[in-house]
Amino acid sequence: MSLETQTVYQPWMPRTQSRAVTGLLTGHNTLKRHLYLLGLLDSPLCRKCGLREETSAHILCECEALASLRHAYLGSFLLEPEDVKRLGMGAIWNFSTVTGLA
Repeated sequence: MSLETQTVYQPWMPRTQSRAVTGLLTGHNTLKRHLYLLGLLDSPLCRKCGLREETSAHILCECEALASLRHAYLGSFLLEPEDVKRLGMGAIWNFSTVTGLA
């Protein structure tokens, strides 16, 4: 599931950060489901909770193991994909960095 947004590139954000956020939003990233589909991993399960496939939507919206960090950095314990569209790239970058998934 892609979480593509209308978030515009932020000129203050370094290219590596912008690329990581874009990858997280589009699903072209180093999360386990993507690597599993490429044949690089044996399991797509989330490395944080182990319950569901590790996708962008799972990490940004619903992973229970990341609920406290999601609340602190993105403003809610659980998000809907529509909510992600309203987040700034900086908030997504900070969240992905603190989770260790950037």
